[in-house]
Amino acid sequence: MNQRILLGVAASLFAALCILAWPSSAHEGEHHSAGGNGQPGGAPLNAMSFTPCVNGLAFTFPCNNVDLASLLPIADIDGTTETNITANEVWGWTDPLTGKEYAILGLSNGLAFVDVSNPESPIHLGNLPTHNVNSLWRSLKVYRNHVFTISEAANHGMQVFDLTRLRNVAAPPQVFAETAYYDRFGSAHTLAINEETGFAYAAGSRANPNGTAGVDTCGPARGLHIVDVRNPAAPAFAGCVDNDGYTHETQCVIYRGPDAQHRDREICFSANEDTVTIINVTNKSNPVQLSRTTYAGRGYTHQGWLTEDQRTLLVNDELDENGQQNPRTKTFVWDVTDLDAPFVRNVHQHDTTAIDHNLYVRGRYVFESNYRSGLRILDAANANAGTLSEVAFFDIYPSDDQPLFNGTWHNYPYFASGIVLVAGIEQGLLVLRPRINLPVRIDYAPFFVRQQYLDFLGREPDEAGRAFWTHPIAACVANQQCTEETRVNVSTAFFVSIEFQNTGYLIQRFHAASFPNSLPQFTPFIADLRKIGDGVVVGAQGWEQRLEANKQTFAAEWVQRPEFVAQFPLNMNATDYVTALFLNAGANATQAERDAGVAAFGAGGTDGRARALRSVADSGSVYNRQYNSAFVLMQYFGYLRRNPNDAPDMNLAGYQFWLDKLNSFTQPGDDVRDPEVALNRIRRAEMVRAFISSNEYRARFGVN
Repeated sequence: MNQRILLGVAASLFAALCILAWPSSAHEGEHHSAGGNGQPGGAPLNAMSFTPCVNGLAFTFPCNNVDLASLLPIADIDGTTETNITANEVWGWTDPLTGKEYAILGLSNGLAFVDVSNPESPIHLGNLPTHNVNSLWRSLKVYRNHVFTISEAANHGMQVFDLTRLRNVAAPPQVFAETAYYDRFGSAHTLAINEETGFAYAAGSRANPNGTAGVDTCGPARGLHIVDVRNPAAPAFAGCVDNDGYTHETQCVIYRGPDAQHRDREICFSANEDTVTIINVTNKSNPVQLSRTTYAGRGYTHQGWLTEDQRTLLVNDELDENGQQNPRTKTFVWDVTDLDAPFVRNVHQHDTTAIDHNLYVRGRYVFESNYRSGLRILDAANANAGTLSEVAFFDIYPSDDQPLFNGTWHNYPYFASGIVLVAGIEQGLLVLRPRINLPVRIDYAPFFVRQQYLDFLGREPDEAGRAFWTHPIAACVANQQCTEETRVNVSTAFFVSIEFQNTGYLIQRFHAASFPNSLPQFTPFIADLRKIGDGVVVGAQGWEQRLEANKQTFAAEWVQRPEFVAQFPLNMNATDYVTALFLNAGANATQAERDAGVAAFGAGGTDGRARALRSVADSGSVYNRQYNSAFVLMQYFGYLRRNPNDAPDMNLAGYQFWLDKLNSFTQPGDDVRDPEVALNRIRRAEMVRAFISSNEYRARFGVN
């Protein structure tokens, strides 16, 4: 009997033992099978740089439509001289200041941090040691520039690390210390974070023995232990989900799917060993179970992830390959259009026999880490009809696809650059480049939405706002026409938003009323936008008071600028002052508007002049008169980041072309203070579409 047959017999016997040793009712932790790294002859792996997939291979790794950008073996990044260190979960962080991309690899002895902003030449920056003892399993997620990590090690709790410390690592690799620590649970199996709400969900956690169940820890059911992490430096107990026993993994979202009854609620989709369990966790102190559903052919309900439109839940079952009549890898396609009555629409049969472990969805693609068969990439364009199809793969365990616990444990596919991180249990960190039609940078919905905040509001997005605007674009999935239309609508909405109308557009109205026959200039405009919008997040607590305070301060500063005083001498009386402001703005003011401006002027001085300027700028006549000019100007400022007469234009012909076009779509009597009126005018002009599809705009982000 040759070696290959012997290995096959041993694997089959081991698989049979797995079924006996790990019944679903006692699935503690994760598992690691014997078998080494899967390389021919058990050869050790060395660090590798770019290796393309040619004729189905990249080095020894079977592949299809995926290139290897780089490989860092565990021994190169575990930060110690220990042996038998293994890898587990991997996640990513993009530095909002620099745009650099970082990999965070879970190891049995802690976390490894790797700069992958140059994917072909990754840099190991250092390690965060485990809080207590080594453990095969570690789970980690990122929120607000911090990584949160838990372990199956007893009394490990949750470590928190400030990722901004990776920006300037003088002499890598370094050994880092945790930034904060949460001890209200001991061990936990997996960690999920809803970035939109700022709550973390530790699944399969063990209670803190010194705590009180329901007060500062959870009971013995080992469901979801909920933690408020909105202040990452001070995590706080928030509640428990404990009415369906042990939870293995979960995804928690603000639900925007088709089930209107539960829309805009925070919903968790949990893999609970033998069921998919859906819970409303909006009230953290009183979660409500919506459904608990088992299914035919289950082995161990392991993990699931929603499609971008939230109509379908894709679920992997970790033990359904072992001992089954059909041992092929399977992905269960659940219809979750009714959260109270989900059902399995279809079961996708893979061409391999490996165990499927963790999957994530980005746009139309599903990225599955399937142990010995590696990373499998599926097209989910027709997932709502129950259909998936494989389009690419990268197998990091070349020797076989046996249903055993080796190879790839986890992946992270959410970088705007399009690279995908893969964690190999025995192999280490792999950085991959799929050759699929994966939208990247400005074509990637989260990146696109963030850019609207930066370009039009002058700030980073708040998590809730970013998620709210990303969802309708991402929900188009594979419908390109839907995607294009929704991108236009989302971008347009930023201009007509309450926040921009009271910041950027207010500045333009100030300028128009102050300086006749003149356009604001890009650089000072951006500086002013940051001043007036400082700390303003519409919808956040106290935002209206903050905005009003900013506007008062800004108006007072504006009327003291030398160029303004030159136009409006300090000895001007109220009537002349207000008349000049309306005249400069080209507005046909009503008598009531003039009277309001004069009344606001009062006794004059800085405060009176500032109040009168605001009164004029906020009047309906100025608001409507300047709207078209401001909108066209913001196309240049927002999308192209330049003045309309800068290169390549060198004159205002382009600006005037678009202004004439927008004017032609203006209906008599329009009042653009009504957002629907404004939106209809802008849509008719088709200007946003032209700018966001222009070569100049796209060149900003390195795409054609």
